[in-house]
Amino acid sequence: MSTLRLFQVYPGLLGILIFTACGTASTDQKSKSEAFDSVKITPYSGNTAVAMTHEVRDFDSWLKAYLRMSDPDSRLSVFSSPEDPNLITVFELTKSHEEARTLFTSPEFRQTLEEEGVTTAPLLNYFDIKFRMSVPTEKKYRLGVSHEVSDYDHWKKIFDQDEPVRTKANLELRAISTNADNPNMVNILFATDDIDKAKEVINSEELRKRMTEAGVRTEPVFAVFRVPEHLNQQP
Repeated sequence: MSTLRLFQVYPGLLGILIFTACGTASTDQKSKSEAFDSVKITPYSGNTAVAMTHEVRDFDSWLKAYLRMSDPDSRLSVFSSPEDPNLITVFELTKSHEEARTLFTSPEFRQTLEEEGVTTAPLLNYFDIKFRMSVPTEKKYRLGVSHEVSDYDHWKKIFDQDEPVRTKANLELRAISTNADNPNMVNILFATDDIDKAKEVINSEELRKRMTEAGVRTEPVFAVFRVPEHLNQQP
């Protein structure tokens, strides 16, 4: 996520808010339009994102601060660990990888995290989004699967062919991305209500064989997330 406005207020946005509040006083529609258009804010790219994992003192207190101070347009998901509700992973859209790296490594940003109850240094991963489901799901778990492939397009062709197998196992595809620093490292996010069954299917002899055909070069690495019960979110 590049310039995601997480815990940061952009001056340009303030200009828009002021104009929106005061624009009705003007009778010149053309000048109002020109004034609005003069405020240039880089939009979220829609295809770059960041995942930030850290521990917090108290999830509910942290969540209130996060929702208050983050940019709604950048938010993708908030997940917790199934074993520890205070181990949080946040996924957000960014404006560019360069801008996101600058923001998230700044001393000011780290200080803000501490003030809002974050107790560990954030682990950051930057992604290029290839696919993202926009329709909500009721499934309460997410299973992340990461592995390196020889060629993304070839892998994706084989992966798409195996959708009936995943559907039968109640695995719902939510997102696909590649690592910003390694476009051959593929990350798939599934929604499921049965993590053990999901892992069993992915590790099955049938899908292992298909992975080999697809050019998967490394063992899959799994990450399990839980959707906090009071959050309805995507992906």
